[in-house]
Amino acid sequence: MKLSEIDGTLREIRVTPIKTLGQNFLHDGNLARWIIEKLELGPDDYAVEIGPGLGALTSLALQSGGRVLAIEKDARLANFLRKRLRSLE
Repeated sequence: MKLSEIDGTLREIRVTPIKTLGQNFLHDGNLARWIIEKLELGPDDYAVEIGPGLGALTSLALQSGGRVLAIEKDARLANFLRKRLRSLE
């Protein structure tokens, strides 16, 4: 996700990042793809992601064939992720 997409998505779902949760959102697509490539996830692999935010890594991990347990403390973002990633399950 680009910075403009992150900003637009956050406005759309009415979420303002909470400093006490340390919320930062990955916006470098090249870095996200590099991280997922280094994991070498396959269909028998499971990954645990703490604080998936808007799902930049989560969606790529699922597309690579891995299984992901994403733990998001912010219920607003958790609800967004459930809807966004449902098609990748």
